[in-house]
Amino acid sequence: MTASLQARLRARAERAPHGRALAFLDSEGGFVWQSFEQVYRRAADHGARLADLGIAPGDVCLLVLPSNEFCATVLLAVLLRGAVPLLLAPPILQAGPHSSLMEVLKGILKKADVRLVVAHETLRKHRNEIDGIGTGTRFIFGEAEFAAVPNLPAHSPLAPSESDTAALQLTSGTTGTPRIARWQQRNVLAALDGMALAMRLTADDVCLNWTPLYHDMGLVNNFLLCLTRGTPLVMLSPTEFVKQPARWLRGLSDTGATVTWSPNFGYAITAQRVKDEEISDVRLDHVRTFWNAAEKIHLQTVLDFHERFAAVGVRRGSLKMNFGCVENVGGATFTDLNAPFACERIDAHALRDQRIASPVAESDGTPAIAVVGVGRPHPHLRIAIAAEDGSLVGDGQVGEVLLDTPSRMTEYVGEPEETTRALRGGLLRTGDLGYLRDGELFWVGRVRERITIRGRKIDPSELEGVLWKVSGLRAGCFAAFGVEHPGRGTEQMVLVAEVNEPPLPSYPEIAEAIHEQVNRELGVPVSDILLVKKGMLSKTSSGKRRHRHFRELYLRGGLEFVYRN
Repeated sequence: MTASLQARLRARAERAPHGRALAFLDSEGGFVWQSFEQVYRRAADHGARLADLGIAPGDVCLLVLPSNEFCATVLLAVLLRGAVPLLLAPPILQAGPHSSLMEVLKGILKKADVRLVVAHETLRKHRNEIDGIGTGTRFIFGEAEFAAVPNLPAHSPLAPSESDTAALQLTSGTTGTPRIARWQQRNVLAALDGMALAMRLTADDVCLNWTPLYHDMGLVNNFLLCLTRGTPLVMLSPTEFVKQPARWLRGLSDTGATVTWSPNFGYAITAQRVKDEEISDVRLDHVRTFWNAAEKIHLQTVLDFHERFAAVGVRRGSLKMNFGCVENVGGATFTDLNAPFACERIDAHALRDQRIASPVAESDGTPAIAVVGVGRPHPHLRIAIAAEDGSLVGDGQVGEVLLDTPSRMTEYVGEPEETTRALRGGLLRTGDLGYLRDGELFWVGRVRERITIRGRKIDPSELEGVLWKVSGLRAGCFAAFGVEHPGRGTEQMVLVAEVNEPPLPSYPEIAEAIHEQVNRELGVPVSDILLVKKGMLSKTSSGKRRHRHFRELYLRGGLEFVYRN
């Protein structure tokens, strides 16, 4: 096995210099394939600029850029230089009254010993706030200021060892201060090998990706995996996708892509927004896998996507699920390529009260929830489920998901206590709740986000299906958390939700409907409801809700609301 990510990238370019490597879809759907030779020549020019800036192997380079061609080129240049990339969503994507961009940026500069920041132009106005935080940190704002150096001789090949740092990656950041995971070379290579085997990815595939490079789905599952395997990769801007989801489907059709990735919300908005006239000549029969990952997978979303686009060739058998986490580098579990995705209807009361996943028939009148399976571990990985006391439990029993994996992170940078908590006994504690059934993993929530009311444990994800039924709320835009009630000796639930404007029905009617719906379906009261304007509840780069972050704001009295009940 080639010993470093850099060596694999170089070997791929040498093996097929004229092969298709990267293409970038423009706003009109046009694209031009770039060969490995062209991609690496551009990266070498940018690498010369990095050398001019004094960047040496092992130096940390923070990229605060949109997920576009410039970002991809600088990222590859950083890697080929032997430096260590760390990516953060840029200011243009972290706007809003509750953005934590500056807090996160300051934390990164303090912890990660960043040598160079290459940022979007819009960050320039914050220069005074961040100057002096990182000792010896240099800042470059925008592509023009970076000014790549063309046609310089190539640098001597780098040969990092398998224990050297390959990259740093932010966790999903459901609080205001995400952690920084350190990935060694051996971790990344093990992840890429396991994923390629599970996906059966080859150079004959074509992958289309709209997920951002600053998220590990875009970085590992797409960019690094495709470049090291020789699989042609098409990139679509995440902002262009959100503006017009039909561009994703058209891109898949026009490029002949066979593999693509998206979080659950991407499938939801595509099924909801795409108009027939936008895809009148689109065919998707050739897409063998639509991977769904990074957040809770809703059965209805998957079914809606299939039903909506079956007429243009989307096969139910092509809809595949994945589970992964930053701490493991890339995907951990994958739906069997030869089988349909798994799904169970689970007794809701047994799940919440006894931590048991007891299947019930659809004809049974027992209150039930649908749980979608997220696949089986790739060939290099093993899964176990642990009870609250740390003991391992059997099939159908809910607990924390543990991974025995060669691709696990080395540490959380600057956080030894959290590192010890996460890496215990040779296993990676994911912080995710789930259960196994005949080798299939079913995800049901997050350990640290659960709300405990009179001994009952409620995961915020359970509220999504409930709130969809409340008229006047923006679908999926909410935060739920528990706060201590000293007088009662238990937690009480607080719900913050975005409302449509103008409010139809009225604010009091929306709040009353929330109270009734949650009490009826979950059997617990909501003690405090805050209705907020559109855009107030910013999510993480992968679309995850930041329940704990907004809990902190709530406790500080920092949430702006239009109505409270």
